[in-house]
Amino acid sequence: MDMLEFFLNEYEEEAWNRFASCFEDVNIQINGVPQEIVNVIFNILGDNTGYDWLHKSLHKFDGKSAIELLKTKKGEKALKAVIMRLPN
Repeated sequence: MDMLEFFLNEYEEEAWNRFASCFEDVNIQINGVPQEIVNVIFNILGDNTGYDWLHKSLHKFDGKSAIELLKTKKGEKALKAVIMRLPN
């Protein structure tokens, strides 16, 4: 099983909604990135690191960035599962 499928199988919409609701809204918008993901990433990682993380290659996903993963529903769900594992 590849990592996309692994994290896709781990994803639960209700768990994501509860998790994302714990973070404050940020005054940052990134084209193509749902605001709830921006809010979580920037609250956990900060502005510069959060922006960089969304654009850097992720080894777990064969070098695809979070921005690239967000182009598909499967990729978005897998990414959300990964984000919920980030230390905060």
